[in-house]
Amino acid sequence: MFMYEFMAGIVDTITGEPDEADFDPHTHRKIPKPTSYSDTMIHLLKGSIGAGILAMPDAVSRLGMLVGISGLVLVGFFATYCVQLLIAAQYQLCKRWKRGYMAYPKSIRLAVQDGPPYLRWAARPLYYFVDIVLVLWQLGICCIYFVFVAENVKQVCDYYGWEMSLRLHLCYVLAPQILLNLVKDLKWLTPLSSISNIVTIFGLLLVFFYLVEDDVTLEDSKLQVKRFEDIPVFIGITLFALEAVGVILALEYNMEYPKQFVGLFGLFNIGMTIIITLYGLVGVFGYLKYGDEIKAALTLNLPFEQKKAQAAKLTFALAIFLTFPLQNFVAYTIVWRKSKKKVGPNKQRIVDFIIRILLVVLPWILAVALPRLGPFIALFGAFCLSLLAMVFPGLMDVCVWYPNSYGFCHYKFFRSTFIVLIGFACLVAGCYTSILEIVKA
Repeated sequence: MFMYEFMAGIVDTITGEPDEADFDPHTHRKIPKPTSYSDTMIHLLKGSIGAGILAMPDAVSRLGMLVGISGLVLVGFFATYCVQLLIAAQYQLCKRWKRGYMAYPKSIRLAVQDGPPYLRWAARPLYYFVDIVLVLWQLGICCIYFVFVAENVKQVCDYYGWEMSLRLHLCYVLAPQILLNLVKDLKWLTPLSSISNIVTIFGLLLVFFYLVEDDVTLEDSKLQVKRFEDIPVFIGITLFALEAVGVILALEYNMEYPKQFVGLFGLFNIGMTIIITLYGLVGVFGYLKYGDEIKAALTLNLPFEQKKAQAAKLTFALAIFLTFPLQNFVAYTIVWRKSKKKVGPNKQRIVDFIIRILLVVLPWILAVALPRLGPFIALFGAFCLSLLAMVFPGLMDVCVWYPNSYGFCHYKFFRSTFIVLIGFACLVAGCYTSILEIVKA
């Protein structure tokens, strides 16, 4: 962590401090319990390295190794760049409006209402739509987490004769998860994320034991693209695995020194480089090991009769179980921010308690109703993250620099327009192919 902080410090020294006359939003943030650099890095790694990493062999199998790895790197760095644009646009809006921080929905509303005249009508609808998509995305992740935990525990229990339906396993997970979700502060979630990171590393080591224990033959068929119509599904799975926009924005907001989060050697870029590298390794070795027999989550391919495989399944199930409160924190923050304005001080504690329980029960109900893992990973990634991590950041960037700050030859305008078009293409193609897979399943 010291090396990461040192590199961030170098960038601050090179770029220099902002003019004293400028309003610096970072100095006007009032966070009761800010997170340190190491706390934020732990949360970032834990928020992004979850069930998604185990879906990467499935993603690579759809396009072959060469195109799959190239696509992972391209999608990863493109999405990272878009989130950097989003944070930069929010910072610019905070300076313009003299605020310490603006939430995602409010920032896009203010950006659009001051942007090109033909877009201003959409300012208020987008304000509500972004909130809805953020909550939908986080609850979708929580739903997939429920199914992942239940499926892996079920495989182990079935082997030892404790055969139960997947839905019954989901019922056993509900009560403990509600208790964990009652933890209120992001600072207090750090121990859970730390334990989850340690458990995840242990689980990855166990998984890699199986991936490298046998000699692997590199067949020509594994290098070739299977079907070009799988490209949108690949993008959806990759976006789901890599990006947690709501968590990223919450981490940047709660960080003690937010300037260390962004920039070329900032915490976010360093963390995403680590994440993309790990995803590439798991995707390649998982596909080489199991080929076209790979399942939606890599742990489901492990031989359930062996002790090490059982330990890996239970280890990842525990890691994902402990990550649930961090993912749910974003949805809770949005809903609570809206609710507390309409509730009297005497009832706020009760309403807070009810909201925390409901935000666990709702994704659980969806998981019980539709306990299918693979197709929903791609669908949630394609719909929510194409909007949150591409379309909306590009739209904000167009509006923030309107009308005379687009730079040389209006490069910012063309850059952001390209991002919006790519985002819409990923949205339409990814949702279409994912829905076809769900119907087929």
